[in-house]
Amino acid sequence: MAELIVPRLRARVIGAGLSGLATAWCLIDLGYTVELIDAADRSGGLIETVNTPDGLVERGANAFRWNAVTERWFRTLGIEPAFPQPISRRRYIFRNGRGRQWPLSVRETLALGVQAGTQYLRGTWRARDRETVSAWSDRVLGRAATKWLISPALQGVYGVTSDRLSPRAIRRDGSRRRHGPRFVAPGAGMGEVIASLTRGLRARHATIRLGERLDALDPSIPTVVCTDVSAAASLIGPHAPALGTALRAVESQSMWSATAFFDPAESDIRGFGMLFPRPAGVKALGMLVNTDIFAGRGIRRSETWIYGDDAPCLDTARQWLAADRERVTGRKDNPRRVEISRGSATLPVYGPPVLQVRSMVASAPPWLTVAGNYLGDIGVAGLLAGAEAAATRLAVANASGGARRG
Repeated sequence: MAELIVPRLRARVIGAGLSGLATAWCLIDLGYTVELIDAADRSGGLIETVNTPDGLVERGANAFRWNAVTERWFRTLGIEPAFPQPISRRRYIFRNGRGRQWPLSVRETLALGVQAGTQYLRGTWRARDRETVSAWSDRVLGRAATKWLISPALQGVYGVTSDRLSPRAIRRDGSRRRHGPRFVAPGAGMGEVIASLTRGLRARHATIRLGERLDALDPSIPTVVCTDVSAAASLIGPHAPALGTALRAVESQSMWSATAFFDPAESDIRGFGMLFPRPAGVKALGMLVNTDIFAGRGIRRSETWIYGDDAPCLDTARQWLAADRERVTGRKDNPRRVEISRGSATLPVYGPPVLQVRSMVASAPPWLTVAGNYLGDIGVAGLLAGAEAAATRLAVANASGGARRG
């Protein structure tokens, strides 16, 4: 007797970055056959690891926040986690010509404590409507803390100064661990996650179509849009006008980086890296010491300098790197290798429009939803959690049987 074949639900994911790959994986777990489409000729989006003779170069994110979501995905993909080395606990902020682990003076620190305590006792420490992070910090912590502590710390994560950020739009993953390591990466670099997801999806019979641009959505196919915010607005707008309008209002900014390998010097700072407040006169937003964060990242000292502007030509990028490093170290060292990773304007500015997008997701028709960093979850660990949520939203909305079977 012939075996009865029960057709599976069909779904489509647009965008094969980390969000799209993880969403496709979750949809398969929920019983869908998945078609994944991306205009690029490779999967992974902004995440890419390049192996050079001097060591690994990360063209995008260099680590995940270590929480229950990340741990579950590493276990699912069979990836062995690499945790930061103990020396990476040291972090610096550049002030008055040198890196400081605490950038405030004694007087500024005492003023911070008094001002923060007063605001807390008055019950006025929470962010107000339409208040920017810098305005909140000036009011609650003081201007010195804003300039030398809060703004550089946030610009190293979000790529913009605190006067362009909304406290309510900055949402961090609440499932992160209270104790133990804060960050984790695959031993072979972030590209290992992309490679494992891509291989696994093909093994699970997902269809992956790269180098194919989709200009319109098919309402007969349950779809998750996982592109950058501009492309998402164009695709979603005709079917969910309110959500499309909210997406178009999200401002994007560029980031690029330069990874350089140097012969180590005794005067080098050792630790996670350094942040550069805007008054410090350094073009870079921050610098990571890759070989101090994770073992095996280079045969020499590896540094990644992160910039928040459009990437200039290669010669100018190298000049910026050389000038910044000389200002910070006081030396003119010649790098053994420099790799420029050109960014693109796909990183959202976490202002009030992000809150609007988050509130409008439910307005999309049942066959359509969205996942991406413009929903308020910053960082790659947040993208994994967002992918799980998007797949669940689509499955629940189509649970009545209205989804097309294939």
